[in-house]
Amino acid sequence: MSIMNMPKYIDVALIIFLSYFAFDRFTTGQTGIGIMFSVLALLNVFVLTVKIKQDKKQANEPK
Repeated sequence: MSIMNMPKYIDVALIIFLSYFAFDRFTTGQTGIGIMFSVLALLNVFVLTVKIKQDKKQANEPK
């Protein structure tokens, strides 16, 4: 299963978990790991937006 075939709710859950871990790492002073989790969360937001755009494109295509 590729990353683009995962359901959208899994992406939303990953964004929430990665954001929490990033915030937790920043508050404990581990900025390097916090930055890594932040970047991963932002990349997951990008993947989610691409999935939504693809779904809209497929819904608008005539059959």
